[in-house]
Amino acid sequence: MISFDFADKHEEFRKTLESFSQHVLLPGYRDRAASAEFPFGIYKKLGDLDLLGIGLPEEYGGTGAEDPILLGLATETLAYGDVNMAGVPVQIGLSGSQLAHKSHDVQERYVPPLIAGEETIAIALTEPGSGSDSAGLRTTATTVPGGWKLNGEKTAISWAMNATVALVYAREGGTTRPTGISCFVVPLDSPGVTRSHMPGMGCLRLGWGALHFDDVFVPSTYLVGEEGHGFRSVMNHFDFSRAALGLLCLGAAKQSLEEAAEYAQQRHAFEKPISENQGVSFQLAEHATYIEGARWICYRALWSRENERPHTALASMSKWWLPIVAKNAIEAAMRIHGNLGYSAEFPLQRRFRDVMAYLVADGTAEIQKKIIARDIFTLGTVSL
Repeated sequence: MISFDFADKHEEFRKTLESFSQHVLLPGYRDRAASAEFPFGIYKKLGDLDLLGIGLPEEYGGTGAEDPILLGLATETLAYGDVNMAGVPVQIGLSGSQLAHKSHDVQERYVPPLIAGEETIAIALTEPGSGSDSAGLRTTATTVPGGWKLNGEKTAISWAMNATVALVYAREGGTTRPTGISCFVVPLDSPGVTRSHMPGMGCLRLGWGALHFDDVFVPSTYLVGEEGHGFRSVMNHFDFSRAALGLLCLGAAKQSLEEAAEYAQQRHAFEKPISENQGVSFQLAEHATYIEGARWICYRALWSRENERPHTALASMSKWWLPIVAKNAIEAAMRIHGNLGYSAEFPLQRRFRDVMAYLVADGTAEIQKKIIARDIFTLGTVSL
């Protein structure tokens, strides 16, 4: 028999996070989202709640074994209060799990402060000429005595402006496509590294920016995993981060719909609450249905990963469809609020802009559909 119940430990954790999200994150979200300064104070509180060590080694303060369901619940619940901070456990989980394949000295230096919420780390994969085509990256890693020298540029990198260190993906000269790509730990105060801010229409707090590498020396001990196999490693981790990011978008949409429902019962027009108008109530009903259906695609993807079942296509479904579902729901909430929905005094317009980023970030809808179609043609069925 299929069960849609979460484990007791997950449900208890969710309740704790729900209180934190509503009472700590939500009241200051609008103002935080309008600033490009990274909120290290909130970040530290996430570390104190043991949110940043999900799936990371226990010896450094993490939870140990990978727990995709817990990560999804954390991301969804935090997004009720703050979309930008909801992505933090995903970023730390992605980067920290890759650092787990590094030497003890490197792990000891970088993993504990990440888990504690004291430092941030960027994932530098995207380049100006290879956005969705990540395997086409051109940043080079040239072998020199004692390590490598990196040359190239990364763009649209989250946390570029506030990170202490970055995981930089670069290729050996003469290689093409995914072959020959390695991952390197690069302290961002290294000689030859420069950063430039790239403010967007949303997600300002994530410190979106470009990183430039000019003969940046990386010692051999700062190689992550096997040389030439960095691309395969990061793609494997994207399979669960995409589902978590889908839940992030839905958390923001759910909060927006609840605000719209409350407002619709309070706002009167033509001598009755606007909630009694089908033009309002049907919108809420429709978007609530989309959110509920989309939500379980994500959790099925995370459950499949936890049980070592194929989940790449499910993760891609989560990534392309859920940001659209969330964007449409938030837009409906804005319209129900009328001019107040568009006002900078309300958080709806901030959520709309922040969620819009995920229509592109971590793989566009077109790339995700290509991945899903590949599985359909390979398996000969649309039942995944």
